Amino acid sequence: MSVDEASIPETTAIVIGGSIAGLLAAAALAPHFARVVVLDRDELPESKKYRSGVPHGYQFHGLSVGGRLAMEALLPGFTDAAVAEGAPLFDTSAETRFATKCGFLPRQPSSMRTLTASRPLLEAITRRETKKIDTVELWANTAVEGLAATDGTVHGVHYRGADSAGLLEAALVVDASGRASQAPKWLEEVGYSAPVETVINARWGYSTAYVRPEPAFSPDYGALYVLPTFTGSDPAATRGGATWKQEGGIWGITAQGCAGDLPPSDEQGIREWFVSIGADEIVTLMDRGELVSPVQAWRNTANRLRDFAALTRRPESFIVLGDAVAAFNPIYGMGMATAAIGASILGEVLTEWQADSRGSYAQGFAELFQKRLDTLIQSSWSSSTGADRQIRGVKVNGVEAEDMGPTPESELMDRVLALAVEDVDVAAKFMESRQSVRGPEWLADPALQARIRADWDRLGTVRRNGWED
Repeated sequence: MSVDEASIPETTAIVIGGSIAGLLAAAALAPHFARVVVLDRDELPESKKYRSGVPHGYQFHGLSVGGRLAMEALLPGFTDAAVAEGAPLFDTSAETRFATKCGFLPRQPSSMRTLTASRPLLEAITRRETKKIDTVELWANTAVEGLAATDGTVHGVHYRGADSAGLLEAALVVDASGRASQAPKWLEEVGYSAPVETVINARWGYSTAYVRPEPAFSPDYGALYVLPTFTGSDPAATRGGATWKQEGGIWGITAQGCAGDLPPSDEQGIREWFVSIGADEIVTLMDRGELVSPVQAWRNTANRLRDFAALTRRPESFIVLGDAVAAFNPIYGMGMATAAIGASILGEVLTEWQADSRGSYAQGFAELFQKRLDTLIQSSWSSSTGADRQIRGVKVNGVEAEDMGPTPESELMDRVLALAVEDVDVAAKFMESRQSVRGPEWLADPALQARIRADWDRLGTVRRNGWED
């Protein structure tokens, strides 16, 4: 596809990356621009399909409730479309068995609803719903080769497709190209410094397969998730796992390990992995069910933050969101939610910008957006890395950290977890925070703080014993 010479760059926006973050960014941009062009180097199929551009797509994907609601707000009808395709939707609190290192959280009815769909289905529905927006164009098999910038303002991208190449101009360029983002390189090419990058790697890995259960399989949960305990010397200290239902009556199973204790990539190997930690019901699910797709391993789990918000000098009219800014350890299920809520923030900032009649996006919009997004990023980053920093052998920027371990914040959170195991009200608030529908403010409640301080020593010793809730 070539550039439409009749288009007006001032009313055009470009999104780099056609995965979930990019598609949601396009939906957020659409009310504010006459034309939104999404470019992706990969194919963008009409149907549900694994894509090379999403190498993690085969693995477990947890879409938090807050993330789903943000997607629903950007693409009304998203949830119903997923359910119509067979994706399960169930009570997050009542029908999730979730084990922290302190024990299983009590289950109770809630207003939250979890959608457990495969990544290919989530992408297919997001593409389909985004394509219904008249002003959005999806350009597949089109690579962005760099930014076009003049006098400190980005005014487009250089692209190359299967049958064309050139310059596509726009008033605003959004990079949502994920972990593979070339934004730091592009900034340097147009005369700016790359953002400071921090990588925290607790050496997690997991292996996933999919099973069709026996007809009699009818558990009282839609998802079972058990984290390693992180302490002690038994296998449960570094090993965990999950199983969850998704479309087509299929159940996913994932063996998870940290501190370099990585699960194997064969059926017998992960079966023995679950045996080693007493996960009898997952072993039974494997033994009595039919493996419908092979075991595949995944090792790219490091947390990586590129601090675009802290740049003291940046080009105008160029912003970055999603994994291109902060890629979290996928084990904690924050990536899609942060991308969706980040896209919502983009829509909010655009609305404010235009309501204030600020005019061109070359007058401070990039800094405003990146700093607004950073509030969300820092909260997710703290949650993801706070746990990983306590795991033995964790590496920071490639160097094994000698001074990692409990911090005052992590010690407090350990006791909040212990209390959540015992108290349904605390458990509800904790789950709501984990599901991105409640902020962290409740943790500062004086009554809660006093309760924890009064029982500090005992709460600090509470640990999970086995897989029973």
